[in-house]
Amino acid sequence: MTTSTTLGRTPGRRQVLAALAALPVAACTGRADESGLIATRSSSAPDPLAAYRLFADAGAEVWARHLPQTTTSSELTVLAISGGGEDGAFGAGALSGWTASGMRPDFDVVTGISTGALIAPFAFLGPEHDDALRRIFTEHDASDIMTLRPIQALFGDAVYDTVPLAGLIKQFTPPALLEAIAARHAAGGRLFVVTSELDSARASVWNMGLIAQSGNYDLFRAVLRASSALPGLFSPVQIGYVSGGETYTETHLDGGVHMQFLAIPAYAFAETKKPRPGGQLFVLINNTLNPMPSATSRSALGISQQALTTIGRASAASAVSATQLFAHENGLDLSMTSIDPVSGIIYDPSDRFSSTYMNALYRHGYNRGEARELWDTL
Repeated sequence: MTTSTTLGRTPGRRQVLAALAALPVAACTGRADESGLIATRSSSAPDPLAAYRLFADAGAEVWARHLPQTTTSSELTVLAISGGGEDGAFGAGALSGWTASGMRPDFDVVTGISTGALIAPFAFLGPEHDDALRRIFTEHDASDIMTLRPIQALFGDAVYDTVPLAGLIKQFTPPALLEAIAARHAAGGRLFVVTSELDSARASVWNMGLIAQSGNYDLFRAVLRASSALPGLFSPVQIGYVSGGETYTETHLDGGVHMQFLAIPAYAFAETKKPRPGGQLFVLINNTLNPMPSATSRSALGISQQALTTIGRASAASAVSATQLFAHENGLDLSMTSIDPVSGIIYDPSDRFSSTYMNALYRHGYNRGEARELWDTL
């Protein structure tokens, strides 16, 4: 769940986080041979997971296998959902309020990163799943998402263990929901989630409908958890596969390492497969792009956290500009929304995933959506 605010309730937790900043994240892509050493798969070898994923910078011919012309030949309606940690409550409320306004369209393509990856499957299936989003973001708090590991964290891969989050994901993605996603995929809809692979330092774009259609439910849930794994804070996720009779693993974490949101990139389309003009592209940013000034702690951790926040917002703003250019070149109407900087909702960085905070953000998003005050046309 991409976010850049300080974790922890006590100075002790902050000290753990500061110590972690100097530690590498343990990961590998490969297998253990008889000597116990790791044998990595050659980067030039065919990708055994190519049926389910592509890399974000892949060319049009690769994208065409995952985004067929039967989908792009009509006027596309795309929803791209960003990361933002607990600020995902805004996106959940915004979608529900948008439904209540009577103006919410059906989406041909939905993409999600980090907390947006958790929202995306429900947005993809439509308004009848709004209540699941409400429950996820208003009835659960930190205890349902993560467990602090103050001792292990100093020598392991993260401050928090996200086993509770894995359980929450499984609870809200029963077989019936994944079967519905598979059916939408078969009808031409596309659901993409982004993760960052540590070892190759590349962004993987996962075709979630195809994964659901294959019946590989564990992979589907692992990708959602991986996209939400904030580096150093949440445990990275090992995704395994078999190739040439050997079992390999890749280490994946928060897709927000590479991008704040995924609007279908220009290189996804060959000249003969451009999206039909007249479509709509909606970008839902679970963050505040232009926040009100606030005091920053002069501690090393406080300064680093504020710097990360600034980097994330600058990245999102740059991505909005690039997306605006892409939309205009392809005749797509672009609309964008983010958290209102004058909403009056106060975030306490020492109380992560606070139910009080998330409920307030959910209401903020819902009220703007219902009042038809959600989207800015760019």
